Amino acid sequence: MAIDVHLVLLVPNTRWFGKRCWMWFTPAVPYLTAVLNRRRVPFSVLEANIDDLTPEAVAVRLAELAPDAVAIPCMSLEYWRQAHEAARLAKEAGPDIVTILGGAHPTSLPERVMEDPNVDYLVLGEGEERLPDLLAALQKDAGDLAALDGIAYRDGDRVVVRPPQRWIEDLDALPLPDYTAFDAARVMNHLQHGAAGGMCTKRTPVGAVMTSRGCPYGCCFCAGHVTMGRRTRFRSPESVLREVDMLVRDFGIRELVFQDDNMYARRERALAIVDGIRARGYDLLWKNSNLAAWHMDRELMRRMKESGCYQVTISPESGSPRVLKEIIHKPGTREDALNVSAWCKEFDLELEADFVIGFPGETWDDIRQTTNFAEELDADAVKFAVATPFPGTELFETAVRGGYLPADFDFYRDDALGFANPVIETEEFSATELRMIRCLEWDRINFRTKAKADRYRRVNPMTEEELAQFRRDTRRNLGVYFME
Repeated sequence: MAIDVHLVLLVPNTRWFGKRCWMWFTPAVPYLTAVLNRRRVPFSVLEANIDDLTPEAVAVRLAELAPDAVAIPCMSLEYWRQAHEAARLAKEAGPDIVTILGGAHPTSLPERVMEDPNVDYLVLGEGEERLPDLLAALQKDAGDLAALDGIAYRDGDRVVVRPPQRWIEDLDALPLPDYTAFDAARVMNHLQHGAAGGMCTKRTPVGAVMTSRGCPYGCCFCAGHVTMGRRTRFRSPESVLREVDMLVRDFGIRELVFQDDNMYARRERALAIVDGIRARGYDLLWKNSNLAAWHMDRELMRRMKESGCYQVTISPESGSPRVLKEIIHKPGTREDALNVSAWCKEFDLELEADFVIGFPGETWDDIRQTTNFAEELDADAVKFAVATPFPGTELFETAVRGGYLPADFDFYRDDALGFANPVIETEEFSATELRMIRCLEWDRINFRTKAKADRYRRVNPMTEEELAQFRRDTRRNLGVYFME
């Protein structure tokens, strides 16, 4: 049955309110547009981020489109103000327009989001089934809302939050992402640079693929179990390879970024994907933006290289075995990371490594152990994040229980900049000390010799002059940088 609701998918501009630009398409959009087409929902995409639209320009476009409903994806708490601004613009365009927010932000903080009178509904967790089901229920005057899970709404003055009770089990049953409803090609053809970590690319056009969802591990800082569940659900190799074929055939993709953390959790499945890419003989490079080092072995990495892989990113997190086991609860070990580093050198694969410092219970010596291990690992590029307490995580509960957060702490922080601005302080470290060691050790380790600096530039394409300026800007801003 067709759903007779004209929907606008409105992606806010991440640059609003002086924030960093996230120059990539929001992953939810191509997944949702594919499902909306299948469910025969009339829709338009208003991509304020890719098109760099001002709020005033968005208001004009909304007036032209005259939608019945506006759905706003919110990928991160860092951009909370942008999401609420988009809802305000929708209501100003028409007070009867139904506003729906979805994504990681409302899923992890539903009651707070619903304090905004401009927000009517939330879609929590995965949206491919819930958004069309919500629209269908609204078409029937909300008579079926009580039958839905993973939504939030108002019943009079009361906010009703119905947490997700189910996850999409058969990911192969979902249609392939649809990039034709918005100007994704502009992003696919945009070579990111300026030390964007694992998002830098060597060739364009670039595509992104997720081969799995969910994570069974219990890292204390991760909210992934809130947004995607604790059990990993895998796409089949055939489904993944169909998407690769589509990206190459329809968009001329010359580089792929695999974005899920658990691509290699099932070795034979991963090998089928890797070997399938090689067998196709495409002119294609690819990389993993994050992988679990404990799933890797030498033969697997050799075959990855042979199929076009050129770079992997791992997250050892800490150089302290005690912190890894007792505080973070990560299953990986220092030896896992060292093995991956050795295999990367053997097969000429670039290696990026991410670390986190500033956990309650972590000593200053533990932090120094982490920075020392980051140097020992000898990756092509390392970066340090500060432990950031997200709602629904063990880290947040620990920080509250220990009194390690500022008295005025609020998840809606204007100074939130990814993982660069610490808010946790203990008797072992201050926020200022974390900013300093994060910035200065990043500089020392990555650029201690010209050969190291050249390796960093290989991973994060910059001229020597651009790198010198980037280092100066990063030091003077204590580790905070803005991409153009």
